[in-house]
Amino acid sequence: MAKEPVSFREMRYQDTRRKILKNAARIFARKGYEKSSLEEIAARLKLSKGSLYHYIKSKDELLYLIQLQAIEEAITNINTILATESDPVRTLYQVIKGHVRTVTQNHVIGALRQQELILPRKWRSLIIEARDRLEALLQDIVVEGIDSGDFEARDSKMACISTLGVLNGVIRWYSPQGRMSVDEIGECVADFILKGFGVSPTAIAALASRETQPETEPGMGHNEE
Repeated sequence: MAKEPVSFREMRYQDTRRKILKNAARIFARKGYEKSSLEEIAARLKLSKGSLYHYIKSKDELLYLIQLQAIEEAITNINTILATESDPVRTLYQVIKGHVRTVTQNHVIGALRQQELILPRKWRSLIIEARDRLEALLQDIVVEGIDSGDFEARDSKMACISTLGVLNGVIRWYSPQGRMSVDEIGECVADFILKGFGVSPTAIAALASRETQPETEPGMGHNEE
């Protein structure tokens, strides 16, 4: 059975909800979660507090939804790469760069930096479940690399946890005003992690070079914009 088309009202509802999440995360980043208020978030979007409650029920729910959105985006990034890439080294390189792009987006930094805050149990368990799915995908890549001989690691579980620790640590020190772009940071983090898995500097440099080369068509020169 074909899906029924989404109504204009539903599209507008979801669009407003996304704007609420983005603006809430930016306010969390600027003021901190505890000092932010729903009134301020509503005012930023020119909504009344009553109207805001039509889309969101509490500040805790906002924090939960923004964190979940970032994790789900990271999971989608991995699945997209897995659908087109089979080499473990290239896969992990792209996953790392994609993850760095996700966690450094302005609208998720504020919420992700509040991970130490305790959410209500019903939402905390869902966040943990989503993180477990992300970790499982990453561990599958690591195990495949170990089995194929592309990676060196004493224990795949510990290697995966360590990799996630490095990736998630980016949000603690990242600043949009820093001297490196997001892609440059992603390349440095990928370089560090892959070298830890025993991948040669030459192979890593080749991956970086491959990403920076413009696409060409067979028998033709570089494409011009």
